[in-house]
Amino acid sequence: MKQKKLSYPKNFKEDLLQFIWKYKYLLKYQLYCTNGQKIDIINPGLLNKDSGPDFFNSKIKLDTTLWAGNIEIHIKSSDWILHQHHTDLAYQNVILHVVWEEDEKIKNNYGEEIPTLELCYLLQESLLNTYSILMENSSKIPCAPIFEMPESIVISTWLDRLSMERLQKKHAKIIAELAISRGNWEEIFYKMLAICFGQKTNAVPFEILTQYLPYSLVLKYKGQKKVIECLILGSAGFLNKKLINPINISIQNEFVFLQQKHNIKTMENSVWKFGKTRPSNFPTIRLFQFAAVWSNLPNPIQSLLKCNSTHEIINLLVQTDQPKVDIGDLHPNKEKTQYGAIKISKQLGNSLLINAIIPVLFAYAKSLDNIELQEKVQNWLNELPTEENHIINDWKAMGIISKKASESQALIQLKTYYCNYNRCLQCAIGNHLLKKNISV
Repeated sequence: MKQKKLSYPKNFKEDLLQFIWKYKYLLKYQLYCTNGQKIDIINPGLLNKDSGPDFFNSKIKLDTTLWAGNIEIHIKSSDWILHQHHTDLAYQNVILHVVWEEDEKIKNNYGEEIPTLELCYLLQESLLNTYSILMENSSKIPCAPIFEMPESIVISTWLDRLSMERLQKKHAKIIAELAISRGNWEEIFYKMLAICFGQKTNAVPFEILTQYLPYSLVLKYKGQKKVIECLILGSAGFLNKKLINPINISIQNEFVFLQQKHNIKTMENSVWKFGKTRPSNFPTIRLFQFAAVWSNLPNPIQSLLKCNSTHEIINLLVQTDQPKVDIGDLHPNKEKTQYGAIKISKQLGNSLLINAIIPVLFAYAKSLDNIELQEKVQNWLNELPTEENHIINDWKAMGIISKKASESQALIQLKTYYCNYNRCLQCAIGNHLLKKNISV
């Protein structure tokens, strides 16, 4: 028996109908085609994310006849013609047309009417209301106004998947960069580590630095700490002024020699951001720290792969006897002496691991097809503490508390690639909220 016809929801997309068909939410009804044929869903089939019908290898029974084939889903049946399916042979094996509303009878190339299931009389209004909230809400996290915590197993499984998904996205980016660098893994690591040292404020200037100072030149002086400091600070544009501190003057003089020898061009230091930044986060300090890493790790990929834990890696990065440097003398607008420590903090070390070291080593392990090494590197995310930022705080306010880096990376992935695009139907939390509106 038909219910009342539901009004057309705002921001309605075919993916809601795909979602309903995929999870067999209509099994509680006795279904009928618009031509009166009885429908029994044996198997909804596999969702197709490429071109062609929406579901492959479906099985249904029409009256007493078993049919196997494809299912196509549209909002209106006339979309079949609008999308030119009547001219595409890939759609000739469609055994059922699932639509929100049948506004036109559709026939196949043999002149036979395609069986059609109309959903506008079958769906529950509460489901459509929930869907509308998820699609139209302007909250940072679309489900916030109606959020209800799923079972712990649902959350943990979803976060595990998202953590891996984020690592895979970084892997894809690294492989694309690898093609540009002609397969030089250490050059990729050099660039990614530079961007990470820049954090959010100076990530772009640090990336530009790797273009002014290519890895091949740093490699010529591997292990020579003072020379690498000269190259990095000079290329970044911080030695193009009159200096007062004798140590900084010696660095400047060394760079003048290296600049002439290697024909080095320098950046405009105005691109570096100091405003609203604590001295410990000044780009000058970060550049000294970046130089220290390349001095301490002349063969970074192999050195890091020998480590068995994040604790060992942090010990490599966080050197205990780093001197203080005069960052006031190097500041573009200051000449007053102001000393700062080069030593890398544990917090920065964790950030380098999460955003540069682990992604590069994971991608490298995949290139070797070394499953054991991939798992080892991936598990390092479980050793590191959760990140602290506004995204993690937003989830915390909703009751989802991150305790380790793998979880914080998962929540960043969820916000960035799902919430920001209202991909609630592809989200386990969104699925949970919609499913609770389906009566059994």
